[in-house]
Amino acid sequence: MGQDDGAVSRRTVVIGAVVGLVGLGLAGCQGPRWYPGEVGPDEYVLRAVITEKERMIARYEAAVSAGSGPADLLQRLLDDHRGHLDALRERLPDSDGEDARPGEPAASPSPAPAPVPREGVAADALRVAEWGAADARVRQAAKVSDSGLAQLIASVGACELGHAHLLAEA
Repeated sequence: MGQDDGAVSRRTVVIGAVVGLVGLGLAGCQGPRWYPGEVGPDEYVLRAVITEKERMIARYEAAVSAGSGPADLLQRLLDDHRGHLDALRERLPDSDGEDARPGEPAASPSPAPAPVPREGVAADALRVAEWGAADARVRQAAKVSDSGLAQLIASVGACELGHAHLLAEA
């Protein structure tokens, strides 16, 4: 077709570039070990769930202190959320001897949530928050590789769905 003057053809350059990029792409596929930093993907999801639970607890505390809604039901659901938070925190890996003080929120790599309003939160707003939380738990449970953690997150989500139903009935 043409002269062979020792130059590399365009096709050879393109094929070489594609092979090189594919090789680099495959080199990055290391399964769960690929995650950068000291916090693995499961712990990242767990810490996000914990942060969301802390926010939900703050909402319930505001509602209970303001007396908005059925007090007995809100207190019972608040106690459920505190139990969930304790169970989730038990799944956190040890932090090299640095224990979080009881009652203080766990350190979280996820963004800090917006503050909860100081005035009471209506039961309808809590119901919507419970629906949203239950929906988020389905996605979060699907993201973790530890089956026990996935079961815990799914169980918390099922309980939140039950809370939404109870609040709708109240």
